[in-house]
Amino acid sequence: MTRFILIDNHPIIRLGVRTLLESQSNYKVCAEAFSKIEIWNALKKDCPDVAIIDIILGKEDGLQLIKEISNEWPQLKILVMSSQDEMLYAERAIKAGALGFISQTNSTRYLLKAVETILSGKIYLAHATSMHLLTRFLRKNPSSPLPRIHSLSDRELFVYQMIGVGFTTNEIAESLNLSPKTIETYKGHLKRKLQLKDAETLKLSAFNWVYKSHPTDSL
Repeated sequence: MTRFILIDNHPIIRLGVRTLLESQSNYKVCAEAFSKIEIWNALKKDCPDVAIIDIILGKEDGLQLIKEISNEWPQLKILVMSSQDEMLYAERAIKAGALGFISQTNSTRYLLKAVETILSGKIYLAHATSMHLLTRFLRKNPSSPLPRIHSLSDRELFVYQMIGVGFTTNEIAESLNLSPKTIETYKGHLKRKLQLKDAETLKLSAFNWVYKSHPTDSL
């Protein structure tokens, strides 16, 4: 019996994933969680084999959480299932320790295949994403640079998301256990890398990116 933990802050999505997984006689969802405390307690108590996790988890940094989980439980197989931009996040998720990335819009069609793939120890990505990463790796198309947002580090990207949702500098600092001065430094990096002239332009850019790219999600 393969045991799963579902890590997502949308109950309706967890219900759909649970229903699909448990339609298979050898799959069982043993835990659901979305806060870091709940996740850690469930991993210690329920000992799942597979974690299906979203990138956006309230004030939790999803990529950082994947890194911490994979370091603490290296035997746990992690599959990211998210509505976020796959071209932006898939490679980051794999580098963080996940074995696969699947879009929520394709979850009912491909989730079981993705699970089977990562259980076999292989990486699962959509064909288009695989070709994109392979092409970039082989540098076959150097004349088409990536959008500026791809230049952000994982932490800078998370700060950018939080700015877009409306969190203040102090709230972001508290969430990340950093000083407000450090968050201001991150904001400076964001303005430079994204070529934004001031704090208000940064807020507007972040807001537009969060809600135009994935309007149903929030931090």
